[in-house]
Amino acid sequence: RKVKKEEESCSVFSRIKSFCVTHVAMADREERRFAEVSRDSIKLMAESTGVDLADDVAALLAEDVCYRLREAAQTSSQFMRHAKRRKLTVEDLNRALRWSNVEVNPTCLSAVCGYGAQDVLPFRSVKEGEFFFVEDREINLIELALATNIPKGCAETMVRVNVAYLDGKGNVEPQGTVPTAVQTLSDDLLKYYQQVTRAILGEDPHLMKMALLDLQSNSKIAALLPYFVYVISGVKSVSHDLEQLNRLLHMVKSLVQNPYLYLGSYVRSLVSSVMYCILEPLAASINPLNDHWTLRDYAALLLSHIFWTHGDLVSGLYHQILLSLQKVLSDPVRPLCSHYGAVVGLHALGWK
Repeated sequence: RKVKKEEESCSVFSRIKSFCVTHVAMADREERRFAEVSRDSIKLMAESTGVDLADDVAALLAEDVCYRLREAAQTSSQFMRHAKRRKLTVEDLNRALRWSNVEVNPTCLSAVCGYGAQDVLPFRSVKEGEFFFVEDREINLIELALATNIPKGCAETMVRVNVAYLDGKGNVEPQGTVPTAVQTLSDDLLKYYQQVTRAILGEDPHLMKMALLDLQSNSKIAALLPYFVYVISGVKSVSHDLEQLNRLLHMVKSLVQNPYLYLGSYVRSLVSSVMYCILEPLAASINPLNDHWTLRDYAALLLSHIFWTHGDLVSGLYHQILLSLQKVLSDPVRPLCSHYGAVVGLHALGWK
């Protein structure tokens, strides 16, 4: 009996040992299935936005980021399976983030996540392969502006003139309507657009000043307004180049000061580009040698000038702009450059 009991205890012990080993191996395999963001990666990302994190804070943040990434991946895969697909798309991840009540960028229709293009992302390694980053592609703004796929501004409009006259008894008798066709862009206007764009975005400062002065006083460029607004909206593509950003802001000022131009709905796009230069942590601000502070000062004064000269067009945007500035100023996560932009923006709009 004693030998039998010893054999049974050894059998139970071996089973427990086998179960523990199997459980640990399964847990190890389960843990390896998930990607983990290291503490050093979190600190590097924070430093790129101007925030210096302590080691313990970075460790806690890395743990929270890993959890949220796993949650987003699981939810997005559920959306993929419900759609009966095998390929996970960017929209699946956007839906997962909206499902988790992730704050969405107010300037976009959906969360800015994923990559929708067909090209492969060019990853580069630093520090002997410890970290990887996506290298930003340099964009030639002149080629972008002079591309053949520039969107036509607004749709064609028909102007109808009601013709009427007074008869002998003082009654108004209408005589129908007279349609007038909209004129298309002439070769001279297209040539003017190309020359002005090259001059402003080129390397000759004298030509740039001449082009800006002409853009400020020319009375025959109303048809080119959507084209120039399209070029100015490229501020996000050249956030690493302070010189190009300065030139685009000067183009905004020239268009705003032209007394022969009616900005209409295009003023919203111009204000959006100016606000981007004021509040966003530009790629050029990572280098402490770049004087992006002066750019933000000039953009804030330009914003104030737009409100003073085109108050009837931007009256609906005033409250929205104030809320945006206040939100950035009270957000402790935003970097110092964004807080500075909010301060100079509020100061430029006046004490009221």
